[in-house]
Amino acid sequence: MKEKNFITHFGTLMIVTVLCGLVYVTVQQAHRAGANDPQLQIALDMKNAIETDQSMEKWMHADSIEISASLSVFKTLFDKNGEPLQSTGLLEGQLPRLPKTVLDFTERKKENIVTWQPQRGIRLAMVIESVRSPYVGFVAVGRSLMEVEKRESTLVTMVLVAWLVCAGVILLHFLLSHFTNIK
Repeated sequence: MKEKNFITHFGTLMIVTVLCGLVYVTVQQAHRAGANDPQLQIALDMKNAIETDQSMEKWMHADSIEISASLSVFKTLFDKNGEPLQSTGLLEGQLPRLPKTVLDFTERKKENIVTWQPQRGIRLAMVIESVRSPYVGFVAVGRSLMEVEKRESTLVTMVLVAWLVCAGVILLHFLLSHFTNIK
């Protein structure tokens, strides 16, 4: 009887563990996927504008942000060789340079959605579009993941606390039923 009681409580703990893991993964993926939404819209609009010979003035304003210190969305145009042409964001005063492998993949697949870490402590949600144009080869749009990562950290704490409370209740019930023969 006591062995069956242990197995029942252990099974319950495993179900709670799986459900807490599912909650974490689902919410974390929603946070991370949502971090790409503005970049997707902007990158596709810019790609369409370039391919239909519209002015880039609306998109590529003169102000530049330091992407290591800003939460703002930035946009970068690259030539066919992956050299940056123009950007609304700078990384330590320089135009951002994406790895060649990222641009090669983008050229093959036409779109690439990546997390880019150009330096320690700087993680960016990037959308890169391959462009059919004689002058521009790629449009890259990105923004910091700092706030998303803060939300993910809070989520870890919330799920862990919920799991600990559930595990505590299961353990308490097990101990009470073990020592008092409650069913």
